[in-house]
Amino acid sequence: MTRRLHPIHFLHNPSPDALPEDVGEFLRQLGGATLIVVEGRDNSRCRAIVTLLHGNEPSGAKAILRWLRSGERPAVKIICLIASVQTALHGTLFRYRQIPGQRDMNRCFNPPFNDPPGHVASHLIELLAHYQPEAVLDIHNTSGMSPAFGVVTYESTAHEALVSLFTRRVIVTEYRLGSLMELSCDQQPVVTIECGGARQPEADLIAEKGLQSYFFTDDVLQGEPGLVMDRYRRAVRFELQPDCRIAYADQPVLGVDLTISLDVEKFNFAVIPALTRLGWLGPRGVSAFQVLSANGENVLPQYFLSKSNGLYSAQQLKLFMVTTNPAIAQSDCLLYACAETEHEQCQSR
Repeated sequence: MTRRLHPIHFLHNPSPDALPEDVGEFLRQLGGATLIVVEGRDNSRCRAIVTLLHGNEPSGAKAILRWLRSGERPAVKIICLIASVQTALHGTLFRYRQIPGQRDMNRCFNPPFNDPPGHVASHLIELLAHYQPEAVLDIHNTSGMSPAFGVVTYESTAHEALVSLFTRRVIVTEYRLGSLMELSCDQQPVVTIECGGARQPEADLIAEKGLQSYFFTDDVLQGEPGLVMDRYRRAVRFELQPDCRIAYADQPVLGVDLTISLDVEKFNFAVIPALTRLGWLGPRGVSAFQVLSANGENVLPQYFLSKSNGLYSAQQLKLFMVTTNPAIAQSDCLLYACAETEHEQCQSR
């Protein structure tokens, strides 16, 4: 049997009265990846939102449901993709980032598109080409407690204006991992918004307020005059070797390769001085992991070092996307880091 290559369902102008208040019931009604199309005051223009690419990141879906139930008409046509619906419903609601054994949906926007997540990604690329939105937001939650921030693949007024609807923190990444934001171009800027941790009530509020601005502001591609953004560049990824055993504890755990401090989430978007301890190393030392730059170079000694069996920062760093979920640490990465020397405050004219 030929696999279905166009798996995204469509829902046009849903009636507010027909939508449940509970986000879990809403997802059960959708049943699978769904593009919701809502007509605006000016239907010659279109904006897109993508959310729930990861099934355990609900703030975007919650905010979209609240807006749909309000019945408020947006400034322009809005298309909303609720992506990994089946993942969110798999087992306990919002438990899984991706269904076990499947690829991370936000690593599927480059070929091949030959599996279920790839089919959704490929279909979305076709839909973006069809609707030609003037901007695309990709709404996420971080895997740990964190303030909100945006991620872009290159710098422009439009990219930073979109991020500023939600936060004043932005990271310019050179990584190319197959994520949605890598489709960004001048004609169709795509930005990732990390609203904060999935269990943080303020993350839901940030998603809701930011999307309200996105829906109802006439021009979202020009930031306010004098806008100041905290910008970071040249992030690196802290990746575990495939056989690395990791634990989280307030003291070294015997039999593992890396023990990370239980309170490591406090470092999310905090500046940590050189020689800040993050955890403890097992017998393999630093060979159990690598710290990769965007070009694939292992730059571990520039960022982290071993001292008395501890894992320490080698210079003043800004850490973000720090996770306390061992499955995410092993399948994706433990954290990202930027040298504080790569930080600047930029003011728009």
